[in-house]
Amino acid sequence: MSEHPGYRIFVLGAGFSQPAGLPLAGNLFEKVVQIIENQYGRKTKFQTDLDEFKRYARDTRTSLDLESFMSYLDIEHYLKLRGSKTFNEEGNESQIMIRRAIGKIIQIFTPSAEALPKVYYKFVEKLRPHDIILTLNYDLILERVLEHLGIPFRLFPMRYSEVSDDFAIGDSSKDEIIILKLHGSVDWFDEREFRHMQNKLEDFDGRVVTHPVFSDPNKYQASPIVEGPRFPDDNLKNIYRIKKIDEFYIEDTSFEAPFILAPSAIKFVYAKPLMEFWHGLGRAGAANLGLSVIGFSLPSHDEYIRILLFKIAENYKSLWNTPFLNTLKEEIKVIDFRKNQNEKNVLLERYSFFHSSEECFWFEGFNEKSVNFLFKKSRK
Repeated sequence: MSEHPGYRIFVLGAGFSQPAGLPLAGNLFEKVVQIIENQYGRKTKFQTDLDEFKRYARDTRTSLDLESFMSYLDIEHYLKLRGSKTFNEEGNESQIMIRRAIGKIIQIFTPSAEALPKVYYKFVEKLRPHDIILTLNYDLILERVLEHLGIPFRLFPMRYSEVSDDFAIGDSSKDEIIILKLHGSVDWFDEREFRHMQNKLEDFDGRVVTHPVFSDPNKYQASPIVEGPRFPDDNLKNIYRIKKIDEFYIEDTSFEAPFILAPSAIKFVYAKPLMEFWHGLGRAGAANLGLSVIGFSLPSHDEYIRILLFKIAENYKSLWNTPFLNTLKEEIKVIDFRKNQNEKNVLLERYSFFHSSEECFWFEGFNEKSVNFLFKKSRK
């Protein structure tokens, strides 16, 4: 059997990370509160905000969960309801505490490359150059497996050989897998606020502001997530990845948080630094040879993801019987865990716009058998 040429799209949700033992969103709230209380105590702005939200949830019959709490905080911050008491552009105090706590929890629960379940190695070994992974997860499971196996990958959409103010020449000289972390990552840090405060303080009285990552980039081996020439206004240049991530979460006691879009119904309002990931993504699919979703149940509050998947799926269905690189497109596949037929029907309804038969759904969660299902060719 000839090797698949790649050019497939894989969309990953929290269910992809569950075999590694990472907590799902519903289990995060209690752990987040515990982490924050252990580090800062109970007399904090976080506790004040949490008590206020509990009153709001009681009086408005809003769910008392992490996503609802973050939505409340995001709206307060984005609309600057505090006025001059708004903490900074990255968020108010509670938002930053929560992002940092989420980062620490996920890193604590993420196994080392050697300890990760075999299902991840089986999945990664079947990937090919030019496959695209759109992940909604913050963890480092994929990066650890790929690096352990020595498989090249990049964390940004396009590589360029030359860039000017209004055009760029693409660089396709490297065969690599593309991973776009649409909601950020536990090992990413945005330097913009630090540089802003640094310049502001230096202009004011010569004082210097410090940052655990950017004051000494070598300490945790920080480097930009992008490589090569970039457009001058490319915000991705401000996002850095640190390699010594375990050391950071063990040693650092600062108030700095990783760049992640925390669980919230309006998280996308903080996506500006990652807009290069989203730019033109709604035109993807037509020239791809596979489209699969793993571990993402498509809840109603993630309408922006539903719109994205709808657009990609519509594009994907075009040129259906036209071979590309001597290969036909495969049926759209969905992997998720469902306990009974009622739950299966809910998932089928949510993804009805895929127009895929039930045979294209795997309801036993992400496991080694599901990898066989995922990569099995059904169209010759």
